[in-house]
Amino acid sequence: MTDIEDMLTISPEEWADKKLALEPGDLTRFVLQGIGISAPLVLRPWDDPSSTPENYYSYQPYTGDPMADAPINSPGGGLVYFDGTPGEEDVSAMLRIMCVNTVLREYAAFVGYAVNPEEERFLVQLRLVSRFALYSMFRAIDGEGLNTFPEQPLTVGEALWRFIVNQQERWGTGMDSPEISGIMGGDGDWAKESLSFGFMVENEHHGVYRIWSRAWLVTK
Repeated sequence: MTDIEDMLTISPEEWADKKLALEPGDLTRFVLQGIGISAPLVLRPWDDPSSTPENYYSYQPYTGDPMADAPINSPGGGLVYFDGTPGEEDVSAMLRIMCVNTVLREYAAFVGYAVNPEEERFLVQLRLVSRFALYSMFRAIDGEGLNTFPEQPLTVGEALWRFIVNQQERWGTGMDSPEISGIMGGDGDWAKESLSFGFMVENEHHGVYRIWSRAWLVTK
């Protein structure tokens, strides 16, 4: 099995030599949808809907309403959950419908591993942040860095698919895998764990994507 760290160049949690309002490697927070022209630099955490967009070009706070939370500035995006054995063509179609820039190579990658999967609701997560987002949202790079940002060995689309394959190899895809058994509190009889995934377009305009493996309980 090829480790995620061997597939991509993984950036550290804290961006080197920068004191940022929001770290692109802070996987405890989700960036907002929208273009953000008139929004403040500090982005809000996932569960804080305390601000209202000044206009259609601001960042868009989350409300918890699936209709209101649809991106104003994009026809696609959002969040989807799916099982542990999707076909590659199905994943490609999903990414296309969700307006993912699958051919992008200039992005930073960040990996997080759950300490308590039952509480955190994920096993492993991968966040991909385009060079444009690093420049425009996070202010992690300047104009020179934008123009010289190195390419990853995999496109965004390839990286997301390879992550899925990696997690299938790591955890198994059936209900009898010892690697995943009991990880969500299943008793191995009435309730057994099985692999599944979540994927989110955090911001379609800027190009911020997140995928994670997770376990779900198959019950009698």
